[in-house]
Amino acid sequence: MEDDKIILLFQSRDETSISELSKKYGSICRRTAMGILGDFTEAEECLNDTYMRVWESIPPAVPRSLAAFASAITRNFALMRLRARHAEKRGGGETALSFDELEDFVSGGNSIENEAERKELIDAVNEFLRKLPKQQRQAFVRRYWGCLSVSEVAQCLGMTESNVTVTLTRVRKKLKEYLTKRGYEL
Repeated sequence: MEDDKIILLFQSRDETSISELSKKYGSICRRTAMGILGDFTEAEECLNDTYMRVWESIPPAVPRSLAAFASAITRNFALMRLRARHAEKRGGGETALSFDELEDFVSGGNSIENEAERKELIDAVNEFLRKLPKQQRQAFVRRYWGCLSVSEVAQCLGMTESNVTVTLTRVRKKLKEYLTKRGYEL
């Protein structure tokens, strides 16, 4: 079913909207939650929370991309669960490893103290990502936003794991240079 039809089902409060959302984007959301949490049961709970939040949000929200909307909600729920869990190295999923790879230059340290600076950093990263070739951008976003493993990124993009690792290393280096040129202390 097309996204606009699913959104119409949500707007008309038709409960089949949830099953249609699950059919179309459940696997993407599940993979996102699993990548962050590394636990099937918690990932399933995040999915249930996601479906409820989408139900509560549409209307009034009318997302441009239902996939992005649902996966962002899933990611946020998974990250909240991860923080609440207080487990060693942020839960042991791919999140810890992917965050460690970015830690050198995008940290939660004192260099980004207020919301305006945080927004500027987000805008700078988004501008950088828009300029990347499609495959590099997809690899970066799948790894660091979707928290997929290197092997999952490789599988999704039809690349070897070695190629993904090299690509991500080069993109991180370019991002570091890009942000440094724009005055961010890394």
